[in-house]
Amino acid sequence: MTAYDRLNKALEAHEKALKVNPEDAAAWAGKAAVFLKHRRYSESLKAIKKALEIEPENPHYLYEKAFVLLQLNREGDALQVFDRLLEIKPDSDKSWNLKTSVLCRLKQHEKALADSEKALSANPKLAGAWHAKGSVLADLGRYEESIEAYDAALNLNPNLARTLVGKGFALYNLDRPVEAMIAYDAALKINPDNAKTWIGKGLVHLKLGKFKRALAACSKAISIKPDSSDAWYCKGMSLSGLDKNEEALGALERALRLNPDHIEAKKALFSVNSKLGIDLDEDEEERTEEEKPKVKKSMWTRKKPTSEIIKESLGQEKEKIRKISRKNLRTKKE
Repeated sequence: MTAYDRLNKALEAHEKALKVNPEDAAAWAGKAAVFLKHRRYSESLKAIKKALEIEPENPHYLYEKAFVLLQLNREGDALQVFDRLLEIKPDSDKSWNLKTSVLCRLKQHEKALADSEKALSANPKLAGAWHAKGSVLADLGRYEESIEAYDAALNLNPNLARTLVGKGFALYNLDRPVEAMIAYDAALKINPDNAKTWIGKGLVHLKLGKFKRALAACSKAISIKPDSSDAWYCKGMSLSGLDKNEEALGALERALRLNPDHIEAKKALFSVNSKLGIDLDEDEEERTEEEKPKVKKSMWTRKKPTSEIIKESLGQEKEKIRKISRKNLRTKKE
């Protein structure tokens, strides 16, 4: 069966429903979901707009519309839809999460922070808004404040796995690896199939010099999300820590094929090449140093196509971890 045949088969039930009742909003939304699954984003948008003509305040349809707009890289339009959705359903955690991710990616941190604080002043029991505030603060490197916001979200809803991941990331950057590991493990109990949680756990093990455990965590992340450049970077660092430099080289090269702008992977690659006695391009090394970000960015707000943000993905290793890992190469082998 061709992709076209599969698409038509999936649409069949919804088309039948619409023949009976052209005003069936659920059928239009169903069509939109099918088109979205097959990456037919323009057609998906047309279908979900029809559903919203019938039920203009349906939060599920609004979320789907915003999601499709993001796939089309129409961030401004998507943000307007999120604003409308959160007026109708201010406790929509996933809407807060996605809206904040987009605003941070667009470097609109002040708006993201103001929006979350405005919502919390009206209703301090919005876990999603607390999570959003924590995410913005973490992206700005204000980790102590971000942890306070994440804790407020978790007090309202202890099962927010992504909030635990965010807290783990902040603790990791505050050099509190044991607490970070506790947060990541708690997140994995809720959702064991999240690649970025495993990456975060792997990076904590790297910080502690536990390279075998780091390798196991990163390999698990790769099994879940094979196209994660961060997972391959983590694997490369783990292998380097175990003096398996040829394998480390392969993993780091894979990370850079997936994301040529991965600064940490570039720097690690130079380090591994040096160990292997491979000549380095000094000009390229200088360029890499210049490209080094001045602010630690959370993995979910890197400058990537919006569709990459949505598909999830990451935890991000920092420059100081590279230095610690080098030291551990000589003193800590596991």
